[in-house]
Amino acid sequence: MSTLMNLSHQEKTGEKLDFIEQWLPARYTTSVNIILKEEPKDPAYIRKVRKKKVNDNKVIDALYKVSLINKLQTEN
Repeated sequence: MSTLMNLSHQEKTGEKLDFIEQWLPARYTTSVNIILKEEPKDPAYIRKVRKKKVNDNKVIDALYKVSLINKLQTEN
């Protein structure tokens, strides 16, 4: 059962990362830190999470939110 949950989680994370790659704006580290206001991260670490696919769910979620906002702004 946990294997299925793991595979489901991996697929969901993979879909998020694909969405991030497609919609993340060129300058994004400041926006990510605004979302992570309680625990801001170093911009180099945020870039590392994005490029090397480091498993940091908080940063990945923040990257996803920034990408989603960018998508909504560009489509309207």
